[in-house]
Formats: sequence, C-alpha cells, structure tokens
Amino acid sequence: MKRRDFLTVCSVWFAWPVLAKTDLQLTPLQAEGPFYPVNPIALRSDLILNPDRLKGQPLQLSGRVVDMQGSPLTNITVEIWQCDGTGIYDHPRQPNVEQFDRSFAGCGATVSNSQGQFKFQTLYPVPYASRPPHIHVKLWRGQRLLLTTQLYLPNQMGNEWWGGSERELLQMKISKSNDIDEAQYTFVIDV
Repeated sequence: MKRRDFLTVCSVWFAWPVLAKTDLQLTPLQAEGPFYPVNPIALRSDLILNPDRLKGQPLQLSGRVVDMQGSPLTNITVEIWQCDGTGIYDHPRQPNVEQFDRSFAGCGATVSNSQGQFKFQTLYPVPYASRPPHIHVKLWRGQRLLLTTQLYLPNQMGNEWWGGSERELLQMKISKSNDIDEAQYTFVIDV
C-alpha cells in the first residue's frame, strides 16, 4: 500500500467518529401562551370530531422526535393545542369561547413510536388578533417536560418583537398528497 493511500484510509478512520457525532440544532423554545388547556390533554391523534360540520381545513401533522445525534426517541408524548378554524381557543379565558367549533377537539396527544414518529389529524392553523397561524406543542417523557414551542406555516411567522428569529427554525414543511394537506416537522431535543 502506498503511503498516500495509507494516510487517506487513516484520516477517514480517525475522522469518522467525529463526523458521526455531529449534533443537530435543538428545536427552539417558544412561549406556552395563555390558552394551554385547563383539563388534561387526552391521548387522541384525531382532533377532528365531526368532519361534516368542521369550520376550517383539515391538516395531517406528522414528524419525528430525535436526539441531537438524530437517533429516534421512543415513548415521547407529543401534545398539541390550537385555535379552531375561526381563531377561537377552547379555554375559559378566551373571549367568545361559547362560539368554539365543537366539531374540533382543540387539543390532543400521541406517543412517538420506535422510529420516533408521531401523527395528528388536525386543522390548518389560522391567524387571529395579531398572531400568525401556529400550533402549540409540548413534549414530555413521563412527567418530565422536555420542550414547549410553537410551529408555524412557511413564510407566515408574524413580526411581533417577542417572536424572535427562532421562528425561522419552527416552520413546518407543507405538501399535498391525494388532496390531503400534510405538514411535517422533526423535533430535536437534548435528553
């Protein structure tokens, strides 16, 4: 073996552990907001209770939960909550809460599988007041809170001064498949 070939093989051999452990960027934190559900969030991945009377557009939200090295995280509870299709939350402090669309659950939770995957049937988020369209999220491992954040539609992140530049990293990827709008996001957390 020539010296040059030997050095190339050695450099790859020594560099591989460093390259293999490259950390991903953590998912940024965001505020919980004033309308976190007052009752425990039920384990349900389908938030659309009555599709025939629903106000709003259905959206399938799916993704993964991984650690900083990209390894899937199993048994992470993913909670989501959001306003209905008219911008009203199912919360006692919400003005006009009596007008909340009862065809929509407003919140739900599911648990990541062995590949770190999760999936929800929910609504396309809508803007309300001065807020851009968003979906609130909390990730839990047992009773330990791992992350509170918000997900945004591409190029619809608002301009509130407190929103921060991290919203760029919280944009869902939107696509359409068989007439179903799909959103995807991968949560990266440090466990």
